[in-house]
Amino acid sequence: MKENNEGTVQSVDRTITILEELAKFKNGCGVTTLANIVGLHKSTTHRLLTTLMLRGYVKKDIGTDNYRLGTKLLLLAGALLDTLDLRTIARPYIQELANKTNEIVHLAILDGEEAVYIDKVESGRNYSIRMYSQIGKRVPLHCTGVGKALLCDMDFRRVKELVKEEDMTKYTPNTIDNYKDFEIELNRIRERGYGFDEIEHEEGIRCVAAPIYDRHSKVIASISIAGPTIYITKERLPELIEQITKTAKDISYQLGYVN
Repeated sequence: MKENNEGTVQSVDRTITILEELAKFKNGCGVTTLANIVGLHKSTTHRLLTTLMLRGYVKKDIGTDNYRLGTKLLLLAGALLDTLDLRTIARPYIQELANKTNEIVHLAILDGEEAVYIDKVESGRNYSIRMYSQIGKRVPLHCTGVGKALLCDMDFRRVKELVKEEDMTKYTPNTIDNYKDFEIELNRIRERGYGFDEIEHEEGIRCVAAPIYDRHSKVIASISIAGPTIYITKERLPELIEQITKTAKDISYQLGYVN
C-alpha cells in the first residue's frame, strides 16, 4: 500500500471515508453516487466496497443495489461501548476501594497480548517508591496481578497463544517464567477468585488482584490494589483480599453477572 506525503495509508484513508459517508445514508447509497461524493473512480470505489462486503462491514441491498453499513461494525462499536460502560460502572467502586485501603487501585482490560490500565485511583499516601502505572499504560500478562486475573478463566491453550514462554521476561527473582508454574498460578486464581503480583514486575511492589465478569460469565476486566511492600504487607493481605473480591463481585453484578 502506498503512503502519501502525510504518512497516512491512502487505501485505508479512502476506506474509512467510504464508511463515514455510508453512515449518513439511512437507505444506503449507490456506487456511482458514493464515488462522486468521495472523489474516487467508480472502479476504485467498487473494489473497496467489495472488500468491505467480504469482511462484513458493508452489505448490498439486492433490490436497490445500494450499499449500506454491515452488522460487523456493531462488534467494533460494542467492544468500545462495553469498555466505556465498564469504566463508568466501575469508577465509584474502585474509588471507594481506594478510600478504604488508602492504596492505588487499577482497572485493566485485555488488549492483544498485554493488559492495559483503563482507570486508576491514586493512593492518599506519599509513596517513597515510584510506581510506573498510569491510565493507558500497557503491562505484561505473566507477571502482573491484573494480567494474571484477566487470563484466569481462559483455556490454557489460548493463554499460550497470548503469552509465549520465551517472552516471559524475568523482571525480578519472583517472576514466573515457565508454562508449568504459570498454569498452576492461573488455576489458583480461578479457584480462589483473586491472585497476586508478589514483587514479580517491579521491585518493592506487591498487589492483590481479582477478575471482573460480564453477564456472559466471561472475564472482561480485572482490578488490583497495589503499592510498596511496606504498606501492602503480608499481614494486611486477608483484609485486602476480602475488600478486592467484594469490589470485583459488586462490579460484576452491576455488569449482569450472576453466580
